[in-house]
Amino acid sequence: MHKWTIGCFLLAFAALSVAPMAHANEVRDSNATIDGGEFGLVYKCGFGPRNTVVLDGDLTDLAWGAAPWHFVDHKTGTAPAPNDDNASLQFAAVADDEWLYIAIDVTDDEIQNTEDPAADVWKDDSVEIYIDADDGGTDVYDTAKGKWDTQISIGAENFGGDVDAPSLGGSGDGAGVGTRAAVVETATGYIVEAAVPLDSPDKWDFALEDGMVIGFNIHMNDDDDGGERDNKLIWSANDVDDQSWQNPSRFADLEFVSAFLAVDPAEKVATTWAALKR
Repeated sequence: MHKWTIGCFLLAFAALSVAPMAHANEVRDSNATIDGGEFGLVYKCGFGPRNTVVLDGDLTDLAWGAAPWHFVDHKTGTAPAPNDDNASLQFAAVADDEWLYIAIDVTDDEIQNTEDPAADVWKDDSVEIYIDADDGGTDVYDTAKGKWDTQISIGAENFGGDVDAPSLGGSGDGAGVGTRAAVVETATGYIVEAAVPLDSPDKWDFALEDGMVIGFNIHMNDDDDGGERDNKLIWSANDVDDQSWQNPSRFADLEFVSAFLAVDPAEKVATTWAALKR
């Protein structure tokens, strides 16, 4: 599919025009058992029947420890933040037979989560997960079954909320896809641990295969003072104008890679994630 490439040039130019930072955009896969992909363009997601994680905001699940993480710094987006402590994030994804799990670890030194729920949650502290079911890359949201495009908005308003019935927003019926989510506050911000169903009735029914690709993106909204949104961070290098909410051609990609945790009969880890694939 056609993808915009101007974002790659702008990111490269920005990297040359600022002093070196302690943190910068990167793929953190040195501890992962699969290649992490390419920042802003493709995330490689391990799938397998034993990759299930518990949605509780605790990222000690074995799958998260073996998954690649992409770190998005404070200046990557249409409304950069002053520094990484003010706004930055890292995310990872894994899948089992029923769910695509996405963990987003947000750094945010001022959390606002009581003003704008659900449809307007983008004005408060929140994250956005984007799915293009067939990687069609159209310039408007497709609503055909199997090709559905959606934006799933998950706000910090969900602290302590019902994992099975979170308050959600987003274009393309983001609230009706069937996403479950745990959102917990941390010492440095908050964690979103979400599960997007592989079978969402009338939208998509993914039969995962090695090398299968869907459109994908991650956004972060940061509100520092209780008013309108102050900062906007964006992972996809194609989304240089914050248009993913209405234009799937701005998404990047998520590629599924067959890889799983092996557990012995005593429920102890026998091999590491993806070891059986090697």
